[in-house]
Amino acid sequence: NLGQHLTNVAVQKHSGKAAYKRTGAKWDVAQFKRYVVSAAGLETSNRMMGDIESIVIHSLISVQKVMINDKHCFELYGYDILIDHNYKPWLLEVNASPSLTANTVQDYDMKFGMLDDVMTVLDMEKYLTGNELQIGGFDLLYRDGLRYGPPDGSVHTSYLGCANNRLTQLQRLAKARSWEMTHKQQRPD
Repeated sequence: NLGQHLTNVAVQKHSGKAAYKRTGAKWDVAQFKRYVVSAAGLETSNRMMGDIESIVIHSLISVQKVMINDKHCFELYGYDILIDHNYKPWLLEVNASPSLTANTVQDYDMKFGMLDDVMTVLDMEKYLTGNELQIGGFDLLYRDGLRYGPPDGSVHTSYLGCANNRLTQLQRLAKARSWEMTHKQQRPD
């Protein structure tokens, strides 16, 4: 079966395997990272995750001049990346309109959280400063020629798949906004 190792949900949903029914043929990045650490070691995992970050960053830089830059719209990109037997990532495609259909509760929770974070990043209420390093489940990877990552000395060299304090961080943003709004109303003009 030439498709037995393909993880694309469009292929796997026709497999009839019990594993698809149980997991939806999906792991979140943290689960995948834990697997790679256990199977190939921390150094391999760090290299692979750093390479995936590089793929995302360089692919976006390569099309930066032709991307639509309009404050009235945005695009969400989905990356399909194949990992070979040496844990080297290969870019298969970038989807400008990735499927947001969920086939498990965990998949729904992940996608709902991601869309919630996208709305926070869009900053319709204009309360973000533009200097945030993390917004919800998103961590800044690159800005103005500088690459961002965990602090020096961290066990993991990439934020991809690391524990993310998404809800705590969003609560902190909301409290800061609330404090700002309260004090703005109290100031005499």
